[in-house]
Amino acid sequence: MELWTAEQASRHWGVTPARARSILSSRHIKRVSGYPADDIRAVTRQQGSRSDLAPPSTALSLAATAEAMSERDDATTRLRLFFEFTRGADEAGVSALPLIGPEPPLVGDLRFDALLAAQAEHIAARYGLPGPLWTVTTDRFLHRAWWVSDLPSARTTALLWTPAAFRRRGIYLDRLDLTHDGVSPVSQPLFDTTELRRSFAALAEKLQRRNVVGHVHVLGGAAMLVAYNPGRTATRDIDAVFTPNGPIMAAVREVAAENGWPATWLNNQAAMYAARQPGEGARVFDHPHLQVVATSPEHLLAMKVLATRAVRDADDLRLLTNHLGITRADEVWVIVERFFPGVEIVPSSRALVDDVLDG
Repeated sequence: MELWTAEQASRHWGVTPARARSILSSRHIKRVSGYPADDIRAVTRQQGSRSDLAPPSTALSLAATAEAMSERDDATTRLRLFFEFTRGADEAGVSALPLIGPEPPLVGDLRFDALLAAQAEHIAARYGLPGPLWTVTTDRFLHRAWWVSDLPSARTTALLWTPAAFRRRGIYLDRLDLTHDGVSPVSQPLFDTTELRRSFAALAEKLQRRNVVGHVHVLGGAAMLVAYNPGRTATRDIDAVFTPNGPIMAAVREVAAENGWPATWLNNQAAMYAARQPGEGARVFDHPHLQVVATSPEHLLAMKVLATRAVRDADDLRLLTNHLGITRADEVWVIVERFFPGVEIVPSSRALVDDVLDG
C-alpha cells in the first residue's frame, strides 16, 4: 500500500498541510505511518472548502490593526482586534511577512505597542527570520510584567507557555491564546449585528432566486454576537454548519463578490469542532428562503471550555454561565459530557472554569 504524508496530500489538493490534516480528519482517514494514497485521491472536496495557499487579500496589516486600536480606548476591543490580526496572519502563512514589515503607529498604550512588536517578532521567528527593526525600539518593551488575563489559572499556564518574543517584552499569555479554533482567514474590519443581518438578507435574496431554502446553524463568535452578546464585535468570517451546501456556497460567493468580501465570509470549516447533536438556540434571522439559528448556549459553552483560551474566552464563558444560571463547576462538566462524551478534560480547562465561576 502506498502511503502519503500530509504534505503530499496538501500538494494534491492545493491547500496547506494544516488544512490537509483537517480534511483527512474530517473524512476519518486513519493514519498509521502515513495516509493511504488511494483514500486521498478518492476525496472529493466540498464546495465550501478553499485553498489556503493564497493569502487572504483583505487581511489586515499590523499597521492597520494599530490604527484601529488607536480609535478605541477599551482594552477588550483592542485585544479582540489583535486576535483578529493573528487569525489573518496564521492563514496567510509566509505571506504574512509583508503584513508586519512597516512600523505600525503607536497606539497610545505601551502595553499594546509592545504586544504588536512581540507578535511581529513571533511571526518572523516562525520562518527563521529576525523581527523587523522597529520591534526592538525602547517603546516596544514594558517596564513591568503584563499578565493579559487576570485569572489565576491563566497566570499559571502563561508562566509556562508564553512564547519568547512576548516574554522578553514582559507580556505573559498562554500560547493557546495566539491560536484560533476556526480555519478561515480574518477578513475586513469588524462589524456589528446590523451588518451581519444585512449579509443574511443578501444571502436570502440569492437563495430565493435559486428557489432554494437554506438553513444556517451559526457557531463561535458570530453566535455570541447575534444571540447572546449583541455588544460584541465580529468579523465577516462566520463559522457555521449549513445545508444545502452547494447552493449556499454559490450564493455566498455572489454576495462576497458584490460586497468586496472574502469568499469565506460564511464558511463551514469549523464544523469539525462542533458536536454531532449541537442543539439549536434562538432563531436570529427568518426568511422564506433562509432560516438562521444560533447554536445552543450549552453547546457554545462546551466548545469554549474545551478550547481553554483564558484571554479570549473568559468573558464569553462568564456571560454564558450567567445566561444558563450555572454556579457550580460540576454543572459545566455535565454539559461538556453531553455534547462531547468521552473527551478528556485537561487540567487547564478545569482551572479556567473554576476561575470563571469564582470570579
